[in-house]
Amino acid sequence: MKTRNNHKKFLIEILKDVNDKGYLTHRESTTLEFKENFNIRNMPKYSKIMASFANNRGGYILFGVKDHPRKLLGINPDKFDNLRQEEITTFLVEHFDPEIKWDIGVLKAKSKSFGYIYVYESDEKPIICKKNAGNDIKSGEIYFRYRGQSRKIKYSELKKIIDEFREKERQMWMKHIERIAKIGPSNVALLDLLTGGIDIGKLGNAKLVMDKNLIEDLREKVKFVEEGKFTEKEGEPTLKIIGEIQTADIVIPDLDPDRDYPFLQKHLAEQLNLRPYDVQILIWKYRLKENKKYHIGVKVTDTNKSGKVHKYSKYALEFLKTKLAEQKDVKKFLNRISKEYQKNRRH
Repeated sequence: MKTRNNHKKFLIEILKDVNDKGYLTHRESTTLEFKENFNIRNMPKYSKIMASFANNRGGYILFGVKDHPRKLLGINPDKFDNLRQEEITTFLVEHFDPEIKWDIGVLKAKSKSFGYIYVYESDEKPIICKKNAGNDIKSGEIYFRYRGQSRKIKYSELKKIIDEFREKERQMWMKHIERIAKIGPSNVALLDLLTGGIDIGKLGNAKLVMDKNLIEDLREKVKFVEEGKFTEKEGEPTLKIIGEIQTADIVIPDLDPDRDYPFLQKHLAEQLNLRPYDVQILIWKYRLKENKKYHIGVKVTDTNKSGKVHKYSKYALEFLKTKLAEQKDVKKFLNRISKEYQKNRRH
């Protein structure tokens, strides 16, 4: 992943390359867009460009450059550096899914200051617009970066994205199948991390075999109960241990997204009476997307859109309620996490 120093070094080289009239020789491209200045009211336009970069190979919006002709104007560095980054994040979260990952910074070249937003290539293509904003972005549309242009994706590029997604899934299934083949289908146990249940089929009195790292992870997700005992908290996920535990591989089963994961991120925000941005940083803070007890990514494909929808379980909602209830001042708590979140994005 590129760092801020890499961004600055790359952009400074571009800004140094000028002709006799002082105009940039570099043109806008599949990875570069010029803007004269930054205005938060133009977020619909910026977000369309950002989504198009994320759906292709990533890219830069460089502020302080006039496009026709490509003249170096510069910007007010203090104003740009002090803009409320959470406003950008909130707009992107409300209007696009999956998440658009980006970075921001200020650099100096030719005795002027310039601002930039760098957008990372998405690992979960395609990024889809889910809410209208003026005449710039429309719900259900997918944007793609072509040479010097950000516009609705064409069939060939969308097909390529879908084919790549299917290939990744195929590779994942092949790895799972290879593991099952090594163990033997009749010797595979299915572990439900959401409920703590294990389906061992016809293993009978065979030993329960689990990955050592998974056992440690499970200690924080389910309550281990010895045979013959019970959990006092009704509804708490429990895992009954019979016999000896050794180390090996486990295959995690698919769950019912609608039954076990009823909440979208916006639903969590409504339930918790928070802004979507606040839920976004809480999900990041506690790494809920890395925990199948709390989150699952669901593939969506229909005539209007395709991609992945992030859904959350009732355990995610209860977990966040508990964390918020522990805070004396929720507003200060969220502000602190927001600063951590923005700082992490810059590194």
